[in-house]
Amino acid sequence: MTGHNWQTYLTGYLVLTISGDDPEAFLNLALARGLTLLDVTRTGKGQIRVKMPVSEYRVLRPLARESHCRVRIVDKRGLPFFSRRLRGRQLLLAGFLFFLVAIYILSACVWVVDVRPEKGPLRQVTPAQVIEAARVEGLKPGTWKGRVDIRALEYGLEQRLPQLAWVGVSFHGTRAEIKVVEKVPPPAGDDYELPASIIAVKDGVIKQILVMNGEGRVAAGDTVRRGEILISGLILPPEPEKKPGENQLQQQPRPEPRLVRARGIVRARVWYEEEKEIDRLQVQEQATGRQQKALIIKTPGSQVVLRGPARPPYANYRQENKVITLPSWRNFPPSVELIISTYREILVQKQQLGYEEAVRAAGQQALASLKARLPAGVTITGEKIVPLTGPGGQRVRVRAWVETEEDIGQVVPLQGQTLPGGNPPEGPR
Repeated sequence: MTGHNWQTYLTGYLVLTISGDDPEAFLNLALARGLTLLDVTRTGKGQIRVKMPVSEYRVLRPLARESHCRVRIVDKRGLPFFSRRLRGRQLLLAGFLFFLVAIYILSACVWVVDVRPEKGPLRQVTPAQVIEAARVEGLKPGTWKGRVDIRALEYGLEQRLPQLAWVGVSFHGTRAEIKVVEKVPPPAGDDYELPASIIAVKDGVIKQILVMNGEGRVAAGDTVRRGEILISGLILPPEPEKKPGENQLQQQPRPEPRLVRARGIVRARVWYEEEKEIDRLQVQEQATGRQQKALIIKTPGSQVVLRGPARPPYANYRQENKVITLPSWRNFPPSVELIISTYREILVQKQQLGYEEAVRAAGQQALASLKARLPAGVTITGEKIVPLTGPGGQRVRVRAWVETEEDIGQVVPLQGQTLPGGNPPEGPR
């Protein structure tokens, strides 16, 4: 609504019908007097409908006599007339105001508490236990959202439910959502404590290394190859310090190396690459929505069309066959098949791509293929596409790279065999 229309609504306006032999003469006289006429529409022969401010209505009577027209009020609109109608309906107005206040109050409260596991179904706790713990911490249906300290609530849930590794609370309207991640227990048995090292499962450049147990063999910025030791479970003792005047026989014996199970996090930059080749002449198929079905009976020597076209009814089509085999009798294999063939018409469109378009299309396909085979949980930090062919050929070949940041460590026992179950549980090793 424009500013002029708002002003007209606040001051009030009338909806009028002007009828007569020449209502246009009335309009001309009104415009000549500087009157405001809005939304002028013809509703029939010799009749016009207009809107005008209430304050200008009194000057219409002489204009109507002069133009031999009749003016009739159809409706009164605007804030003054609306408030006048409400004067006798105080109960309705009070109910409307109460409704607005109730909606505001209800929308500021939590009425539903949901629990959403972030990594698969919950095994150590139940959603009911999480909701009960949240109720004890002060989050329950009917709670005022402004009184909830989200950080304190998350900390309290983690303390009450030690089976949880992480808790996140967020509000979505009147719904509170509690996201939880359970702690992953170590594998059963003694293998989890056997001496082991962490080796690289992929080539990469070390971005971050955090050694919790063992001896780090690489540093940030180092380039590592697959199979290279990242954190060794063999800790070599330092060389004993030789004191002045102490001969070789008097030196302390060197301690024996210690075997431990290496634990830590090693994140590295890893690159994946793939090549893709496409033809610059792209053929696209689009279904038109037209289709026909044929019902066919097939025997070992012939086939008979019971209903529908005997041949494909379209020049370009896709065919889908549904074969229904009749049940066999005793040791005789079924010899009659019922085939339902569906022919769907397609529209074939050919498009000649420019060189830059073809490079972009091939690159996007290569990137999509690379991302589809990336391990779960990796972070993509860069993408690159390089054309391998020039603009003169009909086929375009590109090479695409995806750079990721991921954990490349794998636990391998010092005897040279992987622990049962492969990698250790998620989290710091």
